[in-house]
Amino acid sequence: MDSVYSAGDSRASRSVAPIVSSSGDNRPNPASGTRESSVIKEKAVDPATRVMRKVHPYPTHGKRFKLLTQSSALAEIPKKMSVTDSQELSNYNEAFKLLKENPPEQRLDVQLPFDMFLQLDEALSNLKSTAGISEDQRYPSLGYNSHTETVTVVTCPSSIHERAARWIDSEFSQFVKAYLSTHSPHTVGNIGLVGSTTKHFSDAVYAQSRKEPDGGFIYETVDAAYSRLVIAVEVGYSEVRDKLHDDKDMWINGRGVNVVILVFFKEKPRFKHPTTSRHRDITDRLAEMAVMSRAVGETAQSSMQRRYYGPLRYRGHAWIGELNEVYIEVWRRHGPPNTINLIHEGFARPLADIPNTLGLWIRDFYPNDVWALEAANIEDKEIPFDGASFLDGLRRASTTAAMDRFEGFLFDKLGLR
Repeated sequence: MDSVYSAGDSRASRSVAPIVSSSGDNRPNPASGTRESSVIKEKAVDPATRVMRKVHPYPTHGKRFKLLTQSSALAEIPKKMSVTDSQELSNYNEAFKLLKENPPEQRLDVQLPFDMFLQLDEALSNLKSTAGISEDQRYPSLGYNSHTETVTVVTCPSSIHERAARWIDSEFSQFVKAYLSTHSPHTVGNIGLVGSTTKHFSDAVYAQSRKEPDGGFIYETVDAAYSRLVIAVEVGYSEVRDKLHDDKDMWINGRGVNVVILVFFKEKPRFKHPTTSRHRDITDRLAEMAVMSRAVGETAQSSMQRRYYGPLRYRGHAWIGELNEVYIEVWRRHGPPNTINLIHEGFARPLADIPNTLGLWIRDFYPNDVWALEAANIEDKEIPFDGASFLDGLRRASTTAAMDRFEGFLFDKLGLR
């Protein structure tokens, strides 16, 4: 399958072969105590399809690895492949496939040693270079947790995911800047949004790790001589809760951030595209989108009266499932999280039961050593949280997500332009 990148969005249009090679593996061979260096360089090319077949080194199994597009960087397979090596190669190919095809709303966590992560990172750069897109394009993103030897691939998320992160960034930023403009005008400009920046880790436990937060805040002096991430925001499905907790540990223990805000949501059931046969009568994309927009808008309005975040259906298919649960966890280095439950079994909690703060303070936007100097000059204040506004944003984002998925279906599955 060709990759789905393009210069204009997060997806692309040309295929690039993965770079999988164990010949550069410098880890000791447990059996011999030496480094494994011998490889099979047998490469069979089908001239009709120009694809590279990677032959399994154990011919008695009669199996071949997945067909991969040929490139100048040809894959090499170790002569002696342990079960662990075989799993690593499988994990690598699974990660590369997701990077290449780049379907929306996916997160994949697989275990790989650091040298194979570097190969994967190079393969992603090759994908982008071949497609003529910038290295700075955010999705698909590739991260690495050296403590758990876990590679994380994240593709373009839904509008629900993005709205949650952007809401926290925007609302908290507005309050903090307004407050500090009168209480500490000489430091207000030092507090900014983290943006789409990959952070590298030098802490001994997380050395060689890389991670890009979904949102957050940095404290940075005007000459950039002092720059530190102070708050990190991560958003994800509740099904990957343990993985987001690993992310939280990276930020707190590996970068020393003051606070990590985790936003979890559960869509029930998870979205799947319908069969194309039921939609073959659609010929006018724009006209169909207009009809769909009115239909889901009416459903959303009806659900709003009951504070219900139910599915949005069109033509008998749910383009977004029920937002079954939404909750926020606020973590610090010590102690349990502060948990705020917002939606349970599809229904929003009464506003009177939603706290008006997540437990963040002005001091959390400063590094500890800076706050120690400024505390005498700045009156600390708790940051408010507007639960009604946050929930309204999620409802609007749900409608947008349904529309985006339907439009993607018309483009990608039905070929309508």
